[in-house]
Amino acid sequence: MNRLKYIFLLLVAVMCNAQARTPIRQWFVAMPDSVMPLLTKNNRLDFIDFLDSRMEAIVTNRLDGKSRMATLTDDYLLINYTKSCDVAMKLLPINDTTDVLCMVSTVRAMVDDSRVTFFDEVWRSLDAATLLEEPVLDDFRSAERGDSADGAWGKMDVFFKTYRLSPDDASMVCRLTTLDYLNEEDREAVLPYVSGDSLVFTWVEGRYSKR
Repeated sequence: MNRLKYIFLLLVAVMCNAQARTPIRQWFVAMPDSVMPLLTKNNRLDFIDFLDSRMEAIVTNRLDGKSRMATLTDDYLLINYTKSCDVAMKLLPINDTTDVLCMVSTVRAMVDDSRVTFFDEVWRSLDAATLLEEPVLDDFRSAERGDSADGAWGKMDVFFKTYRLSPDDASMVCRLTTLDYLNEEDREAVLPYVSGDSLVFTWVEGRYSKR
């Protein structure tokens, strides 16, 4: 009887383990070097060891610069990759047992700009168009129309934006940064026709959609 009970408990443990989600630290350690070329596998392991030891997680990368892991949770991490680039990663559920990883790389320059990529559990790149409802510049424009509005909006001839993943939930915020690209006169002309500088995206049924 005791033996049967032991076997039953063992089977339950195996089933629970099979259904457990893989924490992002395991994804990060298994990440191919090509995804973040400046970091070696030892760098990635050191990040985790430092944070687990309650130490500041700073490593020397392949270019002899400093990279820092600022945040690590079960499903989110944030790395100050270089002085001018931050990388955030978030695990997002597809179903009860499967996640995809969203990675946001943000270059901090005269005008900040982000790139969003997605990966499956073996780090194969996924089609971002199927997982993210890409914003367009007009998403940030007010409903006002007319020659003055159209003329002012025409100064927005490029579309710069940043994305910020939430460490607390599956939301993501997109911020318009094209305004930082304009000179002061053009920015003042455009501002009356901007409905807001941020969009919130929610993860619903395996896709980021504009709220």
